[in-house]
Amino acid sequence: MKLFVWDFHGVLEKGNEFAVQEVCNKALEEFGVKRKVTVRECLNLYGKKWADYFRHFAPHLGKEDVHKMVDRAVEIGLKEKIPFKYIKPMDYAHEVLKSIAKRGHMNIIISNSSPESLDMFLISVNMSNSFNHKFGADGHRKNAHENNSKEVWLRNFLKENKFDKIIVIDDFPAGIEMGKNISATTYLFSRTGNFPKANADYKISDLREVLKEV
Repeated sequence: MKLFVWDFHGVLEKGNEFAVQEVCNKALEEFGVKRKVTVRECLNLYGKKWADYFRHFAPHLGKEDVHKMVDRAVEIGLKEKIPFKYIKPMDYAHEVLKSIAKRGHMNIIISNSSPESLDMFLISVNMSNSFNHKFGADGHRKNAHENNSKEVWLRNFLKENKFDKIIVIDDFPAGIEMGKNISATTYLFSRTGNFPKANADYKISDLREVLKEV
């Protein structure tokens, strides 16, 4: 059996930049910041954590206020279910996940989102039952020294589960590095073909290319 380790944002979904824009604008307004965030700005910061967004959009705010804004942003997204308005499954995502499972392999998902947010995201793209295991690292609200919690969780998972091969699919260099650290075959995904610098085994713009592994 092979293990396919999936990131969510930018890999299995598209459109989240519009949800990020709305959440940022609501949080900034609540904290008295009089500026509007554009979709282009959200795309330029894509892959960053909430704290990075707010430090960029409101550089005059102190560390404590930034942390409060992060907590509020997560709360707004969950309470108002903003992602449901915007995000859609990435092209061929359902087809690829189903093909992998049908061949007897395992899909798991690891995200920097909180567990509650990850559940909401998966519901919004009809993927709640697409994974054998899921992990929400809550990386947006945790401190910098906990940034590797995705890899820690994955390593602990692999201690108890053995696979013939591990395949990591991510759109961000940190995810590719995690894959390299566990000797996985790595796929760097970009829907637009604009790839960040990362030492991936493969660079793809079509998720169906992953199916050569099955």
